[in-house]
Amino acid sequence: MLRFGIMAGDRRDRTGEVIDDRFRLDALIGKGAMADVYRALDQQTSAYVAVKILRHELGGDPAARQRFQREGEVQARLRHQNIAALLATGVTKHNEPYLAVELLRGRTLRGVIKAEGALPARRAASYTWQALQGLHEVHNAGILHRDLKPANIMLEPSPGPIERVCLIDFGFASFEGSARLTAQGAIVGSLAYVAPERFQGEKPDHRADLYAIGVMLFEMLRGVPPFQKTNQIELIEQHLYEVAPPLGPEFPATLNTIVARALAKQPKDRYPHALAMVAALEGAAGDIP
Repeated sequence: MLRFGIMAGDRRDRTGEVIDDRFRLDALIGKGAMADVYRALDQQTSAYVAVKILRHELGGDPAARQRFQREGEVQARLRHQNIAALLATGVTKHNEPYLAVELLRGRTLRGVIKAEGALPARRAASYTWQALQGLHEVHNAGILHRDLKPANIMLEPSPGPIERVCLIDFGFASFEGSARLTAQGAIVGSLAYVAPERFQGEKPDHRADLYAIGVMLFEMLRGVPPFQKTNQIELIEQHLYEVAPPLGPEFPATLNTIVARALAKQPKDRYPHALAMVAALEGAAGDIP
């Protein structure tokens, strides 16, 4: 018998449980390596939210709890229409940290690219422009996202012709200059979107996130990322040593230039900040069909 899509009797099915006398868990909507995510009714507002709960078996792991706490601290600093909103934090009666965040009902950019392939250039540019607006807020708060990829970009229904872009999943985010929570030499994030300097052990700054944005813009326009080796070592070598291929003659030169600069191997050769890339996209708008 299925209950909300979960096998009845599954010990992780906590539907009906009320967290902090406020959030009534309604359905399990996601399971990750560190946390389970439930749709929940906020009994204070009568609105549905997403409640992310650290997996019970990780409750005794200080590093896991610290990372989960860091995620809450990061999102508490961020308030922007292009970032999923944090609503509350706390601890369940089982001593599990939780985060209550805006419930997003759209599709991930990953799902859209998988279903549609390459996207129209103007639509891809709009998604990128919005993502950069949110990313500017992230960087302005002294935060690095460190795991930007299509799976962490939500496209929410909007009254306008283009969906609202929301940055999600700050589980790997860090404050610039903060203490390291990952082992020395460990690479966090999906390799297809990781900037070259991170493979070289350098301390990354906000320009590493801009590199990931460049990878995603290329992928939206061409349907595949610029570097595609399935072997991880070969993929890393592509990021380190191979120049990203051009978009192609069917794209305006201004758009080719924007992607090439975002994907520069050296951080100093990329855009200095998110708003500089925003300005470049706005300047190219008249060329984009």
